[in-house]
Amino acid sequence: MATKHQHDHAEDDLSANEVRVLEALRDSKEPMSAYAILDRVRPSGISHPPTVYRALAGLESLGMVHRLKSLSAFVACGHGRCGGRFAFAFCRQCQRVEEISLDDEHYDDLVKLVPKDIHLEQTTLEFAGLCSACQAAA
Repeated sequence: MATKHQHDHAEDDLSANEVRVLEALRDSKEPMSAYAILDRVRPSGISHPPTVYRALAGLESLGMVHRLKSLSAFVACGHGRCGGRFAFAFCRQCQRVEEISLDDEHYDDLVKLVPKDIHLEQTTLEFAGLCSACQAAA
């Protein structure tokens, strides 16, 4: 998940706290809760949860960070196309996450399933299961 892409140009405009939080997420091999991020960035001077949450909100609004609601955790964006057309597959055991970019056709097919009286404001698909390594270890 720790790849660089078209969001790199926006990094020049990030606050110091946003940079630290983004680096912590990029360095992580698994999704991180806000408190795990706080523990990781505490040595750099960030010591209060609201500071981390503000940084996460800013990064999320730029599409540089994604929230995994079912895990109550965050991951750095792994794709350059973050217009809300992505899904996540994650292993319940080892917490490995794969970001899946949805093409227009597949996204449109999914949106057609939403009742007509619902105006979509956000779309995040999450698939949970066991990865092949965890299946083999079981």
